[in-house]
Amino acid sequence: MSTLKKIIIEEESAGLRLDVFISDQYSNISRTKIQKCIEEGIILLNNTHAKKRTALKEGDVVELDEEALTSAAEIHVEPQEIPLDILYEDEYFVAVNKPAGMVVHPGSGNRDNTLVNALLFYMDSISSGSGKERPGIVHRLDKDTSGLIIAAKNDEAHNALAGLFADRNVKKEYTGFCIGTHPKDEDTIEGPIGRKKNDPIRYCVQKNGKEAVTEYKLLSHKSGISLLRFHPRTGRTHQIRIHCSHCGFPVVQDNLYGGGKKKVLNLQPLDRPFAYKIFGCFSRHALHARRLSFIHPFTRENISLEAPFPEDFQKAVEAFEGAAAIDILRF
Repeated sequence: MSTLKKIIIEEESAGLRLDVFISDQYSNISRTKIQKCIEEGIILLNNTHAKKRTALKEGDVVELDEEALTSAAEIHVEPQEIPLDILYEDEYFVAVNKPAGMVVHPGSGNRDNTLVNALLFYMDSISSGSGKERPGIVHRLDKDTSGLIIAAKNDEAHNALAGLFADRNVKKEYTGFCIGTHPKDEDTIEGPIGRKKNDPIRYCVQKNGKEAVTEYKLLSHKSGISLLRFHPRTGRTHQIRIHCSHCGFPVVQDNLYGGGKKKVLNLQPLDRPFAYKIFGCFSRHALHARRLSFIHPFTRENISLEAPFPEDFQKAVEAFEGAAAIDILRF
């Protein structure tokens, strides 16, 4: 049942930031949570998405879903015994090979069976993270992206690793299958990314977006399908998927950004059987976080981590046939 509530801004509230005004109205909900609800479209201003810093004017109409807002504030994360594929662990960090389909942290519609639930059960100590529902989480992967993700065991480790990511001192490598335009042998995609207007889920390349840079190398191409290695320099939401789509070769099975099965119909008829074969390997978008490397902030060791390809990737790579496929799987 909908619990939409409309609040008309009166003179005494004019000039307040949107997030500050909502915080005053709902003092039991953290400012961080309210800002997230504004980003997700749970809170609207004059029937449109607004920024948290927007200054209110007399007569403005704030509309919010009280049930969703309250529900977001009540998230309590419980430990759950969920198997984890641990790739590395020391007294500061743990690196996990996350399977496709696992959500990283609880949120609206995903209260349990997340990576955070599993980490809370597995780890004796975990950092406070960037919010109550995100203990240990320094960076994230999309639900359907498989591969490497690192969690911190304490706040000192969390802050140190977060600093490495912020300063772009963590080298990230992804592997993905794309469909459409034949990519260059290698290139750098520079396209600022921002939230799509009037859409709380999708992002896009836009002039006033945040800086986003993705380097890629073409590993193999056949019948409209490309196998690519990506090195994102920045870490924007959905960055690789958006950049690939923007350049005309969206990630295979990425329905959100134009890589759905209908894309096969744009290929030449003789290319379609192979493309359908690749699509048949995946029930999620074909992107895998393959490697992470950085200098350990405490031991100063060179850390290089690798997540093996999951079964769907192995099948798709092998479909390219020949020695090249074997080399790709090994590298």
